[in-house]
Amino acid sequence: MAKSIIEVAKEILERKKEALNPIKMYHIANEMGLTKELNLNGKTPWQSFGAAIYMNVKEADSIFEVVATKPIMLIKLKEQDINLEAQMEKNSEIKEPKTSYSERDLHPLLSRFVSFNENFKAYTKTIYHESSKKSQKGADKWLYPDIVGVSFEYKDYQKELNRFIGKFDSLPIKIYAFEMKKHLSVGNFREYYFQAVSNSSWANEGYLVALDIDESDEELMDLIKRLSYSFGIGIVSLSSQNVDESVILARARFRERLDYSVMSELSDKNPDFKKFLESVEEFNIEKDYRSKSEFDDVLDDERLESYLKEKKIKG
Repeated sequence: MAKSIIEVAKEILERKKEALNPIKMYHIANEMGLTKELNLNGKTPWQSFGAAIYMNVKEADSIFEVVATKPIMLIKLKEQDINLEAQMEKNSEIKEPKTSYSERDLHPLLSRFVSFNENFKAYTKTIYHESSKKSQKGADKWLYPDIVGVSFEYKDYQKELNRFIGKFDSLPIKIYAFEMKKHLSVGNFREYYFQAVSNSSWANEGYLVALDIDESDEELMDLIKRLSYSFGIGIVSLSSQNVDESVILARARFRERLDYSVMSELSDKNPDFKKFLESVEEFNIEKDYRSKSEFDDVLDDERLESYLKEKKIKG
């Protein structure tokens, strides 16, 4: 008889004899081969696993007990005797999950997503911080976004209308700035979010992007909602299983005016950003093939699948 999520979680807690976060429970269960019979077929099965436990723990007859909420939620069995103080001391510094890929390895995923997503339809360009002019130590901290993007709102118009706009109207474009992270949690979210506020607020829209954000973490989702409402930086959750089904968890607040003083500093200090501005200024819809080559490559389905496996982003 197949086990339920609750039964699998109970078995993991009994074996490990310590309080665990539901998402970590899933990964332990997966390593032990206990998740195959759960039929979690979504793109983020660990989130479905965690959501079932989060819902169960609210019930009066739940077998689980929440023993910590910060920096992450920890759960144990109600009758389980564990040394929580020793565990918390051992895990006082919560580290991000180890991965074989880097933040920059995730850039092609974002380029693919924003290229086809109806909310963006944008071209992107990676900003290599290391190519910037050297400044006084710490002076440029949180200055450079990881990726910038542009959408040309007139690109689907007829040729005659495009020419008319080019001659008699301002170019209808939108500039984006993206800060890329591998993993978001309650413990690191504020630092990463305000890094994005610092280096992305000059654009029309700024976003903090990470891979497979845990939407079942109520505390994290509440932080995302509150800070996005207050400061206007949006959040994108990239899907490692299906990039095109990535989710905009919070829309960025649109800024009518670009911050030209910051753009001027970026252009002066970083050749990639300077080239980005040139490419935007010289963009020609009638020579789309030439203009596209000046932005980051957008991987087709076959190359994307191969890339995800090569970088071990997708199993």
